[in-house]
Amino acid sequence: MRWPPVKSWTSSCSREGFRHFVAINYGGVRTKRWVSLVAVLDGNSRLIVPWSEMKDTSKWNSGWLKLSRNESNPPLISPLNKRIPEVNSQQGCLHPSKDSGLLASSEKGSVRPWS
Repeated sequence: MRWPPVKSWTSSCSREGFRHFVAINYGGVRTKRWVSLVAVLDGNSRLIVPWSEMKDTSKWNSGWLKLSRNESNPPLISPLNKRIPEVNSQQGCLHPSKDSGLLASSEKGSVRPWS
């Protein structure tokens, strides 16, 4: 799998209640690489995942796989009870990378592919 990571990802299991994610940032070197992910349907559901786990196709697939309604629906959770995961700022960051295409200043041709 190539580095830097593509932007669209599907988890093989529900994570924070979701399966489809956008890779908004990444970093690290060699075995310490990581990817910051945000759920497509809820910007408050964020993960920082080791690159070694992202490369495991039994856990993650690049691109957004088509899922059945039962596979893709998030659980019903009251917004007041929803837990927002704590992020260790030394493991990664949650702002978009320069090549994410999510910033107004992104130059054409320097944006990572979606899949």
